[in-house]
Amino acid sequence: MLTKTLPLALLLLCTSLFAAAKTDPNHTASGGYGYLISKTPETSVWWAEGAYKVMQDAPVPTKKKTTIRLESAKNEWESFILVVNPEQPLRNLQIKLSPLSANGTEIPTSDIVVRKVEYVTVTHPTDQYGFAGKWPDPLPLYKGGENLNAGINQPFWISVKTPANAAAGLYKATLSLTADGYSQQIPVELNVWNFTLPDTTTMRSGFGFNLDNVAKYNNLTTEAEKQKAFDLHMKAFADYKVSPYSPFERTPIHETVTGVDWKGGFFDSKEKHSGKYAYMVVDKSYTENTEASLRSLQPVQGGKAHNLQWWAKSKDADQPFVIGVECYDKNDSLIWFENRYEEFRASNEWKSYSLPLGNLTPETASIMIRLYPSKRTAIGEGHGTVWFDDFVLSTTDKGEAAKAWTQGDNGVASADNSAANNKETSENLLTSGGFEVDVNKIDIQLDFTDFNKAAKKYFDQYGFNGHRLQLKGLGGGTYFSSEGGVFEGFAQGTEEYDRLMERYLKQIEANLVTTGMIGKEYIYWFDEPNESNYPFIYETHKMLKKHAPKLTTFLTEHIAGQDISDVTDISCTIWHKLDHEKAKKMHEKGQEYWSYLCCWPKSPWISEFIDHDAVNFRMWIWASYVHHLKGILVWESTYWNSPEASPIGKLQNPWQEAMSWVTGYGWVQGKQTVWGNGDGRMFYPENRDVNNDKQVYNNEAIPSVRLETLRDGIEDYEYMMKLEQLIQEAPKSKASQVAKAKKLLSIPKSIYTDEQTYNKDPQAILQYRKKLAEAILSLQK
Repeated sequence: MLTKTLPLALLLLCTSLFAAAKTDPNHTASGGYGYLISKTPETSVWWAEGAYKVMQDAPVPTKKKTTIRLESAKNEWESFILVVNPEQPLRNLQIKLSPLSANGTEIPTSDIVVRKVEYVTVTHPTDQYGFAGKWPDPLPLYKGGENLNAGINQPFWISVKTPANAAAGLYKATLSLTADGYSQQIPVELNVWNFTLPDTTTMRSGFGFNLDNVAKYNNLTTEAEKQKAFDLHMKAFADYKVSPYSPFERTPIHETVTGVDWKGGFFDSKEKHSGKYAYMVVDKSYTENTEASLRSLQPVQGGKAHNLQWWAKSKDADQPFVIGVECYDKNDSLIWFENRYEEFRASNEWKSYSLPLGNLTPETASIMIRLYPSKRTAIGEGHGTVWFDDFVLSTTDKGEAAKAWTQGDNGVASADNSAANNKETSENLLTSGGFEVDVNKIDIQLDFTDFNKAAKKYFDQYGFNGHRLQLKGLGGGTYFSSEGGVFEGFAQGTEEYDRLMERYLKQIEANLVTTGMIGKEYIYWFDEPNESNYPFIYETHKMLKKHAPKLTTFLTEHIAGQDISDVTDISCTIWHKLDHEKAKKMHEKGQEYWSYLCCWPKSPWISEFIDHDAVNFRMWIWASYVHHLKGILVWESTYWNSPEASPIGKLQNPWQEAMSWVTGYGWVQGKQTVWGNGDGRMFYPENRDVNNDKQVYNNEAIPSVRLETLRDGIEDYEYMMKLEQLIQEAPKSKASQVAKAKKLLSIPKSIYTDEQTYNKDPQAILQYRKKLAEAILSLQK
């Protein structure tokens, strides 16, 4: 047994590193971390590699290294943490790092970023492994002139971006600290290795981003403000070498559809009053009013009386529904207080109804007709299913118009089954009132101008390597609920739907092929299915592959699920449910297997939480290399508030409360259930008092410590990719170096054993990274 041969001290150390009952950000069991620069009556100054979560009460190290030393490839970010711990209050602290110079060449200060490490309060630990207290995470830009309290660590996260064209060699700089009555100069050295990381990373990624949250928290109201905030965050994603889901949110594919005049409902060929189709409108929501309407305004004759007739039936007996008519002037502007909205009652049998519009005002040039399958209210709590057919809009004899309908004591209009009271004086003004659509005449034109222009920016300049392709017509859902697809009113499973999707998808695929973007997309339309959802997903992916075989299908999976890799190009599985056999099979077929982190898993697994180990995000990427995983995903990066958990009308302040609370999934308002500290929260809002401060904040995207360590892992992965490439290209004369390199690429169990057993000490990765770099340099010679 191993335990019989290991010395007791080493055994205790290994046990603490791999299976600690409580996280130890101070690394007490291994003697702490960091290096003392100086200790004076005014302050202690120390530093550490950018791989730790420096707690406010972390012990000042005794091991001395008075020169800060970094090592980096070209086109790589490398960071260190400068920690100031004053013996007495320190006022007006200024930090300045000079350009790094080597043999006449220079890395300018524009490639140096200084951030202040700030702390959030963990009130509810994520699990038994975490603990309550102040935890480091937000990293706002350092603004200068800091006032520091005595006896508390204040870290600063300082990052250097080595340019891709920098010369290899040893660069030197001076870090200056000054404050009222205090000054210090600290030497900094950066050894730049003679190899270059790619602009576009090999490890693919997909992170959610919610611009609406940013706008809400930072008080952004104009489109210009929102665009600036979007740009700031896209640039931050690029800096951290992570690709957001939707870089095309502001520059989508524009479409023009002709040949169908209604939207919001379904053309139903099975249930109809006459002709080929009726129009089915379904309201399943308890929080909004589902509606169908004309696609464009309907011209009318201002100054004349008009009447609207139709037939309807409902799924449930005595179903309330609403017909709304709005009046617009010649400039297509709504005329206030000229609406005709009435509630009716439908039954299980087809019945005729009418709504007299009376004399329209002379300025009325057109109307909009809206259909609601339930009672329209301010809340939208009603629900139901109603079929509509055979709408007739006509001008009428003014004297007879008022007799076309009656209203009961309850304010509900009654059906007019005879339709005889309307004396029509013209033909039906609605050319599509019968919902008769010829699919062959539906034309779909897509304009990719904005999309393609943005693609060049985000993929050629920013280095993004993936995006979530939003496709019209697909359904969606989760294990909790799901919806089938619909394209221009035709439901998935109908011949019409299939034909329309074919026309649409072929245009999407052709553009991506032409622009060289094919394969960078992933169609992420269903999330975390249960077993019962797989047949629906399979049929949808099969349809996508039938019409656009080059498009990349994608699925997140939170259970072992079913193997549908014959129609699914990327399987993205939650970390603690990885299927290694499936991953191996997909890898051998040239497909991709990703993993994701969210509110699960908790300890002892690798996780995303603030109150867990600093090494986690970096180790996630190392583990991905071990298991041949090609991508990572996190569902959100700006999840700052749960409407269910927060008091009504209030927003959670993520600067004060680190917990991400459950939202959605039918949760009761007021119920507060933990997801985990920092789940879905990789950025922070600039506004630190969201419920009281109404200033506009729009100056920076504020990242986190976890994004820093994730970027380091993504760059480490490139070392492994570079070494793999050199091994393949190496001549026979380098057989010895190749053998050593191959051995290095077999990551030892002392670093990573499995998904829940790994080394918590960042030094293990830092030292091994240097070995990888040395192997690269050896094979390059």
